[in-house]
Amino acid sequence: PKTENDLWVDIGRLWCCVDKVELLESFLQMVHFPPVVVADEGRNINMEKYAMGSDPVSGLFYSQLVEQKPEPWQAAWKKNFGENAVIRTSDRWDSTVKHLGYESHTVHWLCQETLAGAILTDSMLVKTSQQRLREAKIIPDDRLDATHRAHLELARAMVRRITARRQKVSGVHAAIIPPASDRVRTAGMYSRTTEEIYIALGQLDSGRKTIDTLIHEIAHHTSNAEDLEERHAEHMTKIAAEVVELTHAGEFDDFLRNAIW
Repeated sequence: PKTENDLWVDIGRLWCCVDKVELLESFLQMVHFPPVVVADEGRNINMEKYAMGSDPVSGLFYSQLVEQKPEPWQAAWKKNFGENAVIRTSDRWDSTVKHLGYESHTVHWLCQETLAGAILTDSMLVKTSQQRLREAKIIPDDRLDATHRAHLELARAMVRRITARRQKVSGVHAAIIPPASDRVRTAGMYSRTTEEIYIALGQLDSGRKTIDTLIHEIAHHTSNAEDLEERHAEHMTKIAAEVVELTHAGEFDDFLRNAIW
């Protein structure tokens, strides 16, 4: 190495070739932030793809060696941080990751891209979740039983009234919604593209669950925020208060008569 930085890049290349889980556990403890094990290596190592370049034997990028043999990296990651840990690429996804049943962990920024070749990241988790939710299927009204239809009509009446002075919701539908992740089920969904609300059929079993889900999804519409973000929580509180006030004023009496709590 001609410079000290060259040394840390070379050490990055070395780690890309390691496949012993016990050693990788120690490595991940060093590059985690905050570090579990404090070491110069954890602060200075460089595993950036183009800095490390290609392995002269295989011709592959060193980062690809990690990607092609992910199992020991995944095992070491899970032993250190648990089954639900993902790599944080942006704190904007923290609340969504939590909502999906996972937990974000920060690693050294010059290791992040290479490690993401083997270990699940927050952005990958969210992308997979969005792909799953695109498979949601609307259930036509004429296929609903009387109870589900009554609760859906109640939800639609509430949306019309609550959004009367706001940007309108395009529609409210009963739907079969796939789980957003392998950790949680999905009670409802809001599409930013079509501005429609989808309520899972199981939530329409009771008026209470229907309204809870509806408030959560309307808050996405009005706040333009992700799950568990402060702005989303604030809008849920405001909308819930409006629902109580409008219900007390008798706005939904015609729909509540057929509701089952």
